[in-house]
Amino acid sequence: MQESLPAASSKNRLPAGVANSAGPIAMNVHTLNLRTAEDLREAVRGADLKIVQLSPGTFEGRLMHAQIGDLSLSTGDFGPDIRARGLMNQDMVTIGMMLESSGAVSQWDYDVVPGDVIVFPKSVEQEGRFTGHSRYATITLGEEAFAAHAAGEPALQDPAFWTKIHRFRPSPQVRALACRGIAEKISQLEKGAVPVSEAGVRYFQRSLVEGFIAGIVDEASNEHGETHTNGAKLVRDVEDYIDGVEADRPVHISELCSALTVSRRSLHRAFQHSLGTGPVAYLRLRRLAAVHRTLSTIPTAQISVTQAALDFGFTDLGRFAAFYRKIFGEFPSHTLTKASSISR
Repeated sequence: MQESLPAASSKNRLPAGVANSAGPIAMNVHTLNLRTAEDLREAVRGADLKIVQLSPGTFEGRLMHAQIGDLSLSTGDFGPDIRARGLMNQDMVTIGMMLESSGAVSQWDYDVVPGDVIVFPKSVEQEGRFTGHSRYATITLGEEAFAAHAAGEPALQDPAFWTKIHRFRPSPQVRALACRGIAEKISQLEKGAVPVSEAGVRYFQRSLVEGFIAGIVDEASNEHGETHTNGAKLVRDVEDYIDGVEADRPVHISELCSALTVSRRSLHRAFQHSLGTGPVAYLRLRRLAAVHRTLSTIPTAQISVTQAALDFGFTDLGRFAAFYRKIFGEFPSHTLTKASSISR
């Protein structure tokens, strides 16, 4: 965002923890209060948009840009109606999602509802109309980076996939989960409630991309040509992979798909058949166990429940506490208190 924009702004640099073999990764967050429609000209980091206000009224809203390693996240809410036309990004691909809208929204000739996923190729002009009050989120990466993240999904692994305009409308359940998950992460960034460990930041980054990718996979991916693996063996391979990474580092499902070259659907089928639960739920159990070990062994002065939860990829602290209590029979704060009393 150009610093000369005539609006109140703020800047945070969020810690990234100790670097690992992949190198350090940092979070930087910039926010801007919108006072005129023209303030949206860089609605997406790197965009060059012409904005025209279409209906009378005081224009207002808020814009946030976050840089998480090589991933750019932009999100904003605004109103009233506007027309937007121009380039999203000259050099990279942008994936966008409407999170909320009180009126009709269109991109090119597509109608767009909350949870729809739009792919904006690099150097392609976009045009859209937004009515009422709108809230959106976008992420920006290179074609090869998106293709790598979608490993195991043949339709998405070809970098050429990311050179074409797409609109995807996944199932209502996937749309609702994606909107909620992305909104939670945006709220974390705005509050500064983010992981500080290197592994936690990378998990946060993967989770954010997956929130957008999931809607594409739900509609566009297929398993044509996929080699079907014995379910029990695939579950063992997953466990071996998790056991082989750095101690207690949270592992995201997209990392498993990439490392094992398997689709999300095949992974889900294998876990349901072998364990009666999905891979996401299983990975959550592993992360809960890691938090439990952390709270049980690290001195109270060096760790808090909130930070432990964030570092192991838990976004909603209320749901985290409920999951934790269901598995371990106590709240995480009780685990920490008991460990502290034993160490004295």
